[in-house]
Amino acid sequence: MNVSFGFAKEDSGSTKKKHFLIILLLLFSAFYSYGQDKNIFEKVVIGDTRFILHTVQKSQTLYSISKIYDCSQEEILAVNKNITGIIKKGMVLKIPDHTYQPPQSAKIDESKFIKYLTVSGDNYYQLKLKYGVDEEELLKFNPDLKEGLKAGKVILIPIRSKSKDEAEETSREIPVKESSSKENTIPFKSKGTDQILNVGLYLPISAAVTDSLKPTAKSLSFLAFYQGVLLAVDQLSKSGLKVKLYVYDTEKSSSNVDALLKKPDFLALDLIIGPVYPEYQKVASELSAKNRIPMVSPLSSDEKYARTNPYYFQVNPAKNIRIETTADYILKQFPKETIIFLEGEYGGSDTRQIREYLTAKRGNTASAGGLSKTYNLWSKGTADLELQLKTDKPNILVMADVNEVNVSIAMNRLSLLSKKYPLILIGLQEFTRMQSIETENLHNVNLRYLSTFFVNYSLPAVSAFVDNFKTEFGTEPSLFAFQGYDISTFFLTSLHKNEKFSAKQTSDETTGLLHATYHFKKLSDFSGYANDSFTIVEYANTFEVKALGNILRGN
Repeated sequence: MNVSFGFAKEDSGSTKKKHFLIILLLLFSAFYSYGQDKNIFEKVVIGDTRFILHTVQKSQTLYSISKIYDCSQEEILAVNKNITGIIKKGMVLKIPDHTYQPPQSAKIDESKFIKYLTVSGDNYYQLKLKYGVDEEELLKFNPDLKEGLKAGKVILIPIRSKSKDEAEETSREIPVKESSSKENTIPFKSKGTDQILNVGLYLPISAAVTDSLKPTAKSLSFLAFYQGVLLAVDQLSKSGLKVKLYVYDTEKSSSNVDALLKKPDFLALDLIIGPVYPEYQKVASELSAKNRIPMVSPLSSDEKYARTNPYYFQVNPAKNIRIETTADYILKQFPKETIIFLEGEYGGSDTRQIREYLTAKRGNTASAGGLSKTYNLWSKGTADLELQLKTDKPNILVMADVNEVNVSIAMNRLSLLSKKYPLILIGLQEFTRMQSIETENLHNVNLRYLSTFFVNYSLPAVSAFVDNFKTEFGTEPSLFAFQGYDISTFFLTSLHKNEKFSAKQTSDETTGLLHATYHFKKLSDFSGYANDSFTIVEYANTFEVKALGNILRGN
């Protein structure tokens, strides 16, 4: 496999041939030992001089370090008063950077600039979209921005083919909406096809290895995700794609995540996958936006950071997107049928949201209003409902309740009705995971729901993946393994091709994925992207579980 790891070199002959927990232990050991030999440094500017901060590694001497940075030992000693010539591993030394050219101050003709008042929420990405000026150029004319882009500052922005009136403007400019051709363009870095893609994978992997070697189900899920990533990289490498995979064990600690993000490797990354928990994503999202590095949130449905980071990609869409797309599906599939919404007195708020969204889309005409009805199955039982059901055509019911007790009662009653009346229940994927719900009942009511994924095990590509996974890791792949494979395949392929795809993306562009079809769309003018592609899954009364097709939000 043509892959270089951030902390270890791949041993293609033996890395993945033992039980996956043993492999993980070997990887951790290799990562640690390899990391000791790396030169770790960052750069800082103090006054008119730039210094390289070098962390002393094992066996390094003052002489060997001076040769690395092409300077004399005397120069190093001159700026490090705390040492006498004897250095130890772990010490941080300031090294003069002779390549640095301090910015030259010059008199500024303010007539060639727009005066812009910054407010809370402004960022360099927005300013570049509006004025075509990047962060480096803004810093050149506004030295105070070194302290950050803070609200309340008046900054100078070079005019780019602006009118004289705009040049003399002194009030804050209001950002304008991007053109329709750009609003869904995904901003990937430009990489040549022969260059290495640096990918940072931030997962709580080590939680899978406990003192008793009894991993938890959740920790094994993240390990499976990681294994799926490995197989994706292995497959892509065969087509010439070169990847350097940096694997970071975040555990479940915000301080650990923050420390990992400060590693010098971060600025070299072309793609970030994770962290998986939204409560640990704040710093990662801020650094992603600041350094223009695409960041993929693989599992969280919290869209907080997707709304503030233009480089953020949310794979699992928020609930409101799924609710609205469910209503879109009902309207598209059953445009003239009467829909019965099962709503209780103390639950079913999501059911009500679907109904209200559907009503708004259909319009308020009398004929349209007669196509939607509500019924309280819990307080009224089934007698009155039977009066509304037909025996010669499917009856469309909608229930999006997440209370398992309510769902269990409803499923038992609907299952009995299904013996006399053909039913199609539009519901939620959560029903399939409720332990009190009999799988037979899901089939009896022909449950349909929208999901961001579906694994069709009859497909040759899926069968090949399963066989390959079992060969490499000695176990069946879980859903997390498919997710790791598809996410890596989708984004690495896009980076490799330097694609800029939009909401008009076709299914051909997701060829090679095993369980999903991704379609990312901006949440607002200056936000990040959320996946709004869903698979329509049916538990048919023939006792098949099958995909009926795909749908995008608003389609």
